[in-house]
Amino acid sequence: MLASVRFEPFPLLLHAAWALPVLAGCAFWFFWLGAAALIQRRLPEIGDLEAPPPGAWPRVSVIAPAKDEIGTLEAATRARLADGYPNLQAVLVDDRSTDGTGALVDRLADADPRVVACHVRELPEGWLGKNHALQVGTAAATGEWLLFTDADVHFAPDTLRRVVAWAEAEGADFVCVMPGVPVRGFLLTALIVTFSRMFSLSQRLWAVADPHSDAFVGVGAFNLVRRRAYERTPGWEALRLDVADDVALGKLMKESGAACRVLRGIEHVTVEWYTSLGALAHGFEKNSFVMLGGRLRRVILAVAVVTWCELAPWIAVIAGLVVGGPLVWLAVVGGLALLAGLAANTGMAVKGRMAWLPAVCSPVGTALFAWVLLRAGWIGGRRRHLARHLVSARAAAREPVPAAQARRQARRPAVHVLPTLKSTGVATGCARRPAYGGTVKSNSSGSWTGSTQ
Repeated sequence: MLASVRFEPFPLLLHAAWALPVLAGCAFWFFWLGAAALIQRRLPEIGDLEAPPPGAWPRVSVIAPAKDEIGTLEAATRARLADGYPNLQAVLVDDRSTDGTGALVDRLADADPRVVACHVRELPEGWLGKNHALQVGTAAATGEWLLFTDADVHFAPDTLRRVVAWAEAEGADFVCVMPGVPVRGFLLTALIVTFSRMFSLSQRLWAVADPHSDAFVGVGAFNLVRRRAYERTPGWEALRLDVADDVALGKLMKESGAACRVLRGIEHVTVEWYTSLGALAHGFEKNSFVMLGGRLRRVILAVAVVTWCELAPWIAVIAGLVVGGPLVWLAVVGGLALLAGLAANTGMAVKGRMAWLPAVCSPVGTALFAWVLLRAGWIGGRRRHLARHLVSARAAAREPVPAAQARRQARRPAVHVLPTLKSTGVATGCARRPAYGGTVKSNSSGSWTGSTQ
């Protein structure tokens, strides 16, 4: 019997040559299962926070830029004002809207003394629209904490109390909340589940709070920053051309040495991100290509890696069963990888209040994700000169934190006033009601031509 067994090194090496990439793809799903478990353990849910209230509630300025948000701004703003936080300021920045948002911002400011109305009428050269609006809102804010959010984000009652009390008790400087995203439709849910998986892994959410890790994250729905920590950074001026302004802010805070934390706010912070596949694909046009360096080959490489990781367990199962013999174990590994992915995807979907069936069908989500990236790469490739300009310009906009801090300290006024912004030539104005009931306004103008938001 033993004499009939022959050692054939070449076939074994051949099998190993293609089995190793398959095993690497399978390892992705085991890694994702472990990462999902760490995320659930290390990222508290807002509803589970039980920090004692501070001796005095610090002032929180909620800064929300709005461009043509007439259909969503009022409800979201009223929800924030009804949060119950005792020391709140809401800074609404109308960013060159044409649908009546500017008039709505003024009405909300007239109806509630906590609301500050700001209007941007012209975009200065060298800025993206939203980033500039955030800069204007920051200059108008008076809070010890700055909360950057979007116009269509809703807060459940008591959200700010819970988060601020916890942040003060933790000694945090930057708190990012992963929001709940109500989703309708099988395909859209499958795609968003896949995006959430890739985002969680790429940003290493479980490691953001570790001061020895370089992991960072930011989310446009809820980025809460302690003002004195923000002022140790170059601020929005350094991010004026970052298309992913929210993630870039998280990176800026982490690089400055700020104490960063991440929370899950599935039921306390909600936003209807996209309502259709087309809307999501359009939204990714401005982000994905630039974030991947403005190079089509990087997009193709990313799609290839994502696709291979998705297919690897299936290849392992089929190859192990068909070839048999010494490769039967490969089918076992592939099957375990499929189970690991199934458990992780289903768990994250259920925790995120999303349907579990689209999460189970991960190949569908991955195919859609690949399509969105390739589409963004194709469109971005046709505009590659603009994309590469943004990539190089946003890199040039960065400056070392110590230099920016010294510059900021040198120009900081002794008394906080609303911004005139004459140095940037921005046509903008902010109005607020101080405690005595009057109105303070600050306006400046300039001749600028701008680019897209």
